[in-house]
Amino acid sequence: MEMNKQKAIEALSSASVWSLYVLAFFLPFSKSIIEIAIITTILSWGIRKILTKDLALKKTPLNWALLVFLAVNVISLLNAGALMPLVMKALVTKCLKYVVFYFAVIETIDSKEKLTNILKITVSSAVLVVLDGFLQYYVFHYDPIRNYQSFKYASRYAALTTGVDYSLGFPTGPFPFPNSLSAWLITTTLPVLCVFMWGMKKSAWRYLLGVFSASAVFLLYLSNTRSAWLSFFAAFFIALIMKKKTLIIFFVILIMVVTLPFLPKEKVGNILGFTSMQDRFCMWDTGWKIFMEHPIVGNGLNTFFVKYMEFRGDQYKGLKGSYAHNGYLQIAADTGLIGLGAFLFILVKFFWSTIRSIKICKDGFYGTLFLGMFAGITAFLIQSFFDVNLQSLQLVVLFWFFLSVTMSFRGLNS
Repeated sequence: MEMNKQKAIEALSSASVWSLYVLAFFLPFSKSIIEIAIITTILSWGIRKILTKDLALKKTPLNWALLVFLAVNVISLLNAGALMPLVMKALVTKCLKYVVFYFAVIETIDSKEKLTNILKITVSSAVLVVLDGFLQYYVFHYDPIRNYQSFKYASRYAALTTGVDYSLGFPTGPFPFPNSLSAWLITTTLPVLCVFMWGMKKSAWRYLLGVFSASAVFLLYLSNTRSAWLSFFAAFFIALIMKKKTLIIFFVILIMVVTLPFLPKEKVGNILGFTSMQDRFCMWDTGWKIFMEHPIVGNGLNTFFVKYMEFRGDQYKGLKGSYAHNGYLQIAADTGLIGLGAFLFILVKFFWSTIRSIKICKDGFYGTLFLGMFAGITAFLIQSFFDVNLQSLQLVVLFWFFLSVTMSFRGLNS
């Protein structure tokens, strides 16, 4: 009987690990596999905890912050009104699930071998995404994996028959929009870039990582997402400062300034234009009005999209909802200042503990990978001020997955 129990525990442990491997690979490609992998991770971890009678949560710097975040989201029920069922469902699927998932990942990724496997699988998936993006942009004008068309793509036939200018559009890869692709790129490319620059000695693998990094950065350029460009370079500069490579910052800025006049005119116009920001200002204005209805406790978790239909002032009032395109404003509108404060408390604890751990980590490869993961999350969070990173399923999972794995790094290197 005891032997069968031990075999069950080992099988559950393997299920947790392999479900995370599956998640790491399929995260850009399939929402259904993402959900299955998360549920499998949580269930196998939970049942194993029960069988081993070890119900205590592993101590991390984020424990109390996560529990406060969960409690504050529950408080947002106070103003839910007729949207109570929507909020109650969201409390489980958009809050509790990720908090539990965090603890499951922390206890599952308990060795450097598993961390290395996560890295290899993520890079393999990333290579496929970048290849898919280039095939979409230059060859098919739709991505071969999900059949998404290039954003704003107009065919040659349409150009001849309707007068619409032919355009390659912007690549989206296996995502529906360039913004989503760019958010995924900045988060996953920075760890690889850091390892290429500082984490490996001269080897064929290092040069392959360099080729991938250059390809991913070029695809990021093609995506035409200014918020992602800003976020990428800001996080990269932070990493350079932490590595005390301030001279490189000067050369990167110099190259950017010198290169700008030689870019295509339409690209320069996209960089310097403010059309998309005007749309953002309109959405932020509506989001602010939603927030001000219940600024302390919020209107209820996940109610923003529905509320937007009510508060918008154009011809689509009462017909179309929208996201704020500012993740922090949307969190504040949903859960109030206390909800935003709780989320920011998680981030402060994360940054504080991670920066301290990076400084004392003596392992060159893992320390650099640790720094890259930190930079990737930083870039993700900067872009979240301008986009829907914290509301889109794939990107939210990417955030919680990278957050959890990075904290696992910290535990293994402390």
